[in-house]
Amino acid sequence: MMMNNEHWRQAIIICWMIIFGSMGFASSQEQQDPFKMNGGSVLAMAGDQCVALAVDKRFGSGPQMVNIATRKVLMPHPKLIVAFTGLESHAQSLMQELKVQSRKRQSLLLSQLPDHAISPKAMSTLMSHILWERKYYVEPVVVGLTPAHADGGSKPFLCAQDMIGAQSKSDAFVCAGVATSSMFGIAEALWRPNLSKEELIQVCGKAFLSALERDCLSGYGAVLYLISKDGIEQIDLVTGND
Repeated sequence: MMMNNEHWRQAIIICWMIIFGSMGFASSQEQQDPFKMNGGSVLAMAGDQCVALAVDKRFGSGPQMVNIATRKVLMPHPKLIVAFTGLESHAQSLMQELKVQSRKRQSLLLSQLPDHAISPKAMSTLMSHILWERKYYVEPVVVGLTPAHADGGSKPFLCAQDMIGAQSKSDAFVCAGVATSSMFGIAEALWRPNLSKEELIQVCGKAFLSALERDCLSGYGAVLYLISKDGIEQIDLVTGND
């Protein structure tokens, strides 16, 4: 039996209700995702005896803007930086616990080897243990320089982790946060081996800003930290505020 116009109208209305209902459910699920609740992104790249780490300034509650401030990072010494993405309250708690645990191990290390500081690899391992023991909705990134040559040369260390401490290391770049998919594609296209400090600043900054323009939960300014033999240099990156 052929359906009359009224039946067709009802069928179309039901279909649209199903479509919009599923879209609304997906949107609400995304807003409730603790890793996307406060937004934020981090990108780190390796160069020739240097490392660049870029973080954004946006802090929100889902799509709503709350504050614009430089995302906090942990700098135990001039050759090591730890950045955090995810739920901000958990990131602050994790940072405080990491400070306490790293100071204990640093004191023990200095008592045995006075000229040694905690290495990026050791910090990454410590982070993995903490995340495995406790539930933090945080995805940290550990970057730094490790001794690689007898003449004093350094090798970049890049490690991203998930909420249970699983490590993802790379000799090129790592990223975390809500704009991860955009950062991966752009960084893969722009990065090349043995970048100088000046080239690394340009490439990392360009890749990070391009990725932020494609994500509404990141941006509103960014800061790039450059780790080299001279220490840590901070560079402000100008981004759009829309």
